[in-house]
Amino acid sequence: MISMIRPALAHPGNHELVIGSYSEDQDNIDLTPLIERLKADRQARTASEVASLPADDFTSVVGSFGAGYTLDTVWYRMQIHVTQAGAEPLQFKRYLEISPPYLNRIALTILDRQTRLPVWNNIVGDHITPNASEARGRQHLSTWPNLPAGSYWLVIGVSSNSAQLLNAHLKSDTVLIAENVQDTFLYGLYLGILFIGFMVYFTLGLLIRDRAIIWYGLYILALFTATAGISGYAHLLLAGTWPQASDAITGSGTAFSIATSVMMWAYIIGLDRLKRNVFRAMAIYATFAGLCALTSVSDTYIYFARGMFLPHIGVLLILLGYLFYFGWTRSNARMLRVYFVALGLPAVAAIVHLLMLMGIVPANVFTSNCYQVASLAHLLLLGIAMAGRTHELANQRVSAYRSNTRANQLADEQREFITMLSHEFRTPLAIIQRAAEMVALHVQNAPEAVTSRIATIRSNASQLSELVNVFLTKETLDSTNFSISPKPTIMAPFLKDLVKRRQRENPDHDVDLGETDFTVIRIDRTLIERALSNLIENARKYAPNASVRIGFTHRSDGNVYIRVTDNGPGISQDDLALASEAFYRGNTSGSTHGVGLGLHITSRIINAHRGRMTISVGETGGTTILIRLPYDRELTNNNIEAARTDNLDPPAMPVSREGNPS
Repeated sequence: MISMIRPALAHPGNHELVIGSYSEDQDNIDLTPLIERLKADRQARTASEVASLPADDFTSVVGSFGAGYTLDTVWYRMQIHVTQAGAEPLQFKRYLEISPPYLNRIALTILDRQTRLPVWNNIVGDHITPNASEARGRQHLSTWPNLPAGSYWLVIGVSSNSAQLLNAHLKSDTVLIAENVQDTFLYGLYLGILFIGFMVYFTLGLLIRDRAIIWYGLYILALFTATAGISGYAHLLLAGTWPQASDAITGSGTAFSIATSVMMWAYIIGLDRLKRNVFRAMAIYATFAGLCALTSVSDTYIYFARGMFLPHIGVLLILLGYLFYFGWTRSNARMLRVYFVALGLPAVAAIVHLLMLMGIVPANVFTSNCYQVASLAHLLLLGIAMAGRTHELANQRVSAYRSNTRANQLADEQREFITMLSHEFRTPLAIIQRAAEMVALHVQNAPEAVTSRIATIRSNASQLSELVNVFLTKETLDSTNFSISPKPTIMAPFLKDLVKRRQRENPDHDVDLGETDFTVIRIDRTLIERALSNLIENARKYAPNASVRIGFTHRSDGNVYIRVTDNGPGISQDDLALASEAFYRGNTSGSTHGVGLGLHITSRIINAHRGRMTISVGETGGTTILIRLPYDRELTNNNIEAARTDNLDPPAMPVSREGNPS
């Protein structure tokens, strides 16, 4: 029989394993309560030294503070007594099972208690290539030797870049096989559910463009990876081909679970919208944690654990704090309260478990298993919460679709109305144009003041007709842009004529044109005139006593730059970025007549010409609007050459490539 003997409480360290006559009910013995760990302030280099040390240098593995993360070898020992009956050979094998599977190197030695000489030794671990003849399981296995009758020490030396935890069992081959089959099936089923959950939620998040659900899917994938390592599933499947598989998968899964959980909760809480700086800090922290997965198979992983686990406890508490604050201070945050429970339960368990891994709280059944149980509850609660979130998002999409359908319907009605309005505009405009032409024929000998007024009527009526054709057509309404009819235009006479007409129509408004040159650009003259007129009109309305100066020049970068500058009070910094938005009126517009479309229309016209418009304000006031438009290099050079040859002012029309006026 195999039994565990506990002496009187006066000598709690003298536990020993007694191997006697065989009994079937002793096929699975938990050795962990019998194992002692050498205290951290004691040193030993060999198994013989460990066996020789006094009992006061050791502490029980169960219920004591663990060794945490250390690069030093951690020593354990256990007493064994084999009776005469226990020394008889058995027809089956016994196996020493050591867990967790991510321990790197486990040196096993059995020494005679009297002589301190080794009688058996073996080395297992996830950095040790397993022997092909040895049994394989989810944990580290070593065949238990048939020992002669006597007393022995089992000494275990563990070196690992992971948490120094140790559990040991002595199992018969029948129990080992049965447990491996059962546990492999259950863990395989659980891992399959996790992977399917990842695929479902990650794909769903991509489809509905919800980042919280995307990160939830990635968090499930991280749990899948970590569970594959911690459960020993990766060790069972990959140890023969990659000895460090368990270490790599466990470490990377831990790092990614930290990173993905932080990002998931940051998006669920809404920190990306409500607390941008906090969100950026969380994103940086999560990125660094994810990159630490690269250290999983090296000793550097210890520094990751030491440097990240305590800060992670702080991050969890910060997330819980924000979740509590937003959940109980916002009127429509009922779902956040559900999330608070879903995060709070595993967060507390994770804190306890991390403290146990670091050796800050004792290792026992609760601290060792609380996080696994809480993680299952976490996944269940989060799954329910995410299902509710998905349902809510689906309802929002349906509502948005209905609103979009209604908006499209209204837009169609507006198009029909504007198309009809365009038709109604054309008829009176044609009558005005025709009447002005008839009047012009009958008053050819009238004074210049009369003929100039009639010319102004004809010009404005024609311009208005062209604007109706540009802005109030179905093609323009259906497009984000509008078509233009560019023609080669010399800027000097074009701007001179514009300024002259503006001065005639508004003699009280001071509009001045700067130096001119021979630049030729291809523009839709009606639209560019409307754009510049809008700028001049804006200056007249918002700075009525300010003068307006127009200047332009062309540069070697292939662009002409038109500046419209006034010396008024200028646009405020708050309004500057939104000045060209449709229907936007600045805070200082007051009762000034307008609907906020002038600068917006001008900007669209310039963009249609492949140009750009920028607005700036001087330190002492005054607004400068800079328009950049591409110019025709060849026609411009032809005009310059013609002016030099004939010593002429800039021609009224551009010279074509054949040398004839165009």
